[in-house]
Amino acid sequence: MMDILKPLFIITPVLLVLAIGIIGFVFQYQRRMLQHQEHLRQMQEAKQRQLLEATIQAQEDERRRVARDLHDEVGAMLALVKLNVHQLTVQAGANGSGTQVKKMLDDVMSSVRHISHDLLPVVLERMGLAHALTALKNGLPADAGIQLNVTCNQNDKRLEARTELLLYRVVQELLSNTLKHAQATAVTIELLLNATDLQLNYQDNGKGFDHQHLLQQPGNQAGLGLMNLQARLQLLNGTINFDSAPNSGSKAIIYVPIS
Repeated sequence: MMDILKPLFIITPVLLVLAIGIIGFVFQYQRRMLQHQEHLRQMQEAKQRQLLEATIQAQEDERRRVARDLHDEVGAMLALVKLNVHQLTVQAGANGSGTQVKKMLDDVMSSVRHISHDLLPVVLERMGLAHALTALKNGLPADAGIQLNVTCNQNDKRLEARTELLLYRVVQELLSNTLKHAQATAVTIELLLNATDLQLNYQDNGKGFDHQHLLQQPGNQAGLGLMNLQARLQLLNGTINFDSAPNSGSKAIIYVPIS
């Protein structure tokens, strides 16, 4: 009997070691595959991030170019036209039509300055995000019927230029959506800064919207705008959360690390 079982005593440990080895090999293979997939995912995310950053940087460069062209060339040409109109009006004697033309030129020059400052916010570069957000009041259309209130717990605190610009563009997009779609009469912006992060609260009293529904609508401009917000904040490792429903206003809460 022992002679019959002796081969089993010899083979069984060998088979057990072999089975353990196979299990270990499969485990290591799966682990390596998961690591490889994670590495590929990280590479893909990094490439998408680089592409997104390059796209946004190209947009900002184009904004700067257009803003300078408007200010340096178009603005100078309009000023020259206004001077010529003034001289012609003086030579022809004061009349209503000349005054009206100068008024129209003043309006056009004001619009050009507004567009130029909107594309290239000088206040943002010189004084920082809090002051630039406050200055948004001056850019609201006269007939918008919206009261804009801006508060900040540290008005003179400066952030990285890239962070300030991306956050400013996010608020611009939110305000643009409010003006176009919300039918609001009041907007409140609250900027809270501390040593490690910031919170920016944007709230209006408009008709509200269904956030998820907008994102699911292909080609919807409002939905694309929200995706653009998320893309900009992604570059800052930030988040944006919406609290809105039809006929109840809307609120956006933004968190960004700044340490």
